[in-house]
Amino acid sequence: MKTKRVLKVSKAGTVEGLPLQARIISASRELFLSRGFVRVTADEIAGCLGISKATLYKSFASKEEILQAVVEEITGEISACIDEILGDGRLGFVEKLVDLFTYVVGRISQFGPLFARDIQKRAPWIWKEIEDFRRDKIEKNLGAIFRAGREQGFFRGDVPMELLLRMFAFLLEEFVNPTAILRSGRTPAETFESVIKVFFQGILTDNGRRDFSARTPALFEPRKEGAT
Repeated sequence: MKTKRVLKVSKAGTVEGLPLQARIISASRELFLSRGFVRVTADEIAGCLGISKATLYKSFASKEEILQAVVEEITGEISACIDEILGDGRLGFVEKLVDLFTYVVGRISQFGPLFARDIQKRAPWIWKEIEDFRRDKIEKNLGAIFRAGREQGFFRGDVPMELLLRMFAFLLEEFVNPTAILRSGRTPAETFESVIKVFFQGILTDNGRRDFSARTPALFEPRKEGAT
């Protein structure tokens, strides 16, 4: 028979042998992602850990500081995974791009639109860090991938590479943002998948579409040239 797990806080500031700060971040992350930042209270976070709010605030000065730690943990995980995918010498170009988008869609699907909107409104300085991370980490790596794809004949060569990158960045900024997602009624992952489908159907060559559709038919399904 299963017994109820009891969290114990030691004098050294740990919960079941793990640093208390790490436990706070983990509990807060789950609550923030599912319910947003505004609706979650410090009392609820403390209650999940079996500690008092006073103990919580000994580790973090405010709920915003906890949010900052949660965002830093998430972006660190994303950064590490992107580096792992792009640095895997066993993967070809198609595999790398498909794995990258599959990973990004999976991560985006974890974010409720309320969480993103709350950050934008209540902690704009943290939202700016997220936007800077997107530009510095994701868009720069996508630039390298796009150039490799063109060299290998997967992408059309009649559109300047700089313009392609700017177009893709604009689509993400315009449609994969809290306001647009809440207005559309679609999930962040659904919106991102739509952007990927429309954009890549336009820039892939015939060979590129065939290769990509073999790996991700839902995103890169072959279409008839000249279809209306």
